Amino acid sequence: MRKTVIMAAATIILALLWACEKNESETPFVSDINTSGCHTSTDKLAVKDMSTDSIVVFWPGTGNSMQVTHYNMVLDCGEPHITTTVETNGNTVTVVEHVGEQGLTDCICLYDNSFHVNNLPPHPFTLIIKVESIFCGTPEQTTIYENTF
Repeated sequence: MRKTVIMAAATIILALLWACEKNESETPFVSDINTSGCHTSTDKLAVKDMSTDSIVVFWPGTGNSMQVTHYNMVLDCGEPHITTTVETNGNTVTVVEHVGEQGLTDCICLYDNSFHVNNLPPHPFTLIIKVESIFCGTPEQTTIYENTF
């Protein structure tokens, strides 16, 4: 009898662990983040108007992964350290590009940041992309892209 109870408890614990792992793997996440070096509007990847950044999203209409490229991010000169986080609320996926403290140098550069968003929710879903900059120690978020797929 005691052996049966222990086996049942072990089975329940393993099932709970499997369910937790399955839910984690279904959570949207960002991978393959690639940030370019500083470039000018003569760069082949740059949009013609260097005062305007742009978002290009490639999603073939099926599947749970898409590629996003954010062209011409206007940031302080230097090596940017962009981190990216993902939040979900139902079928809305919000990606935040954290670019850090700005206004620390006397020059600016254009950067491109590309990444994949994986484990998207079922179609239809909404993708929101925001940029978070820090000015004088205060974080500011700006929505730069929103679309429903």
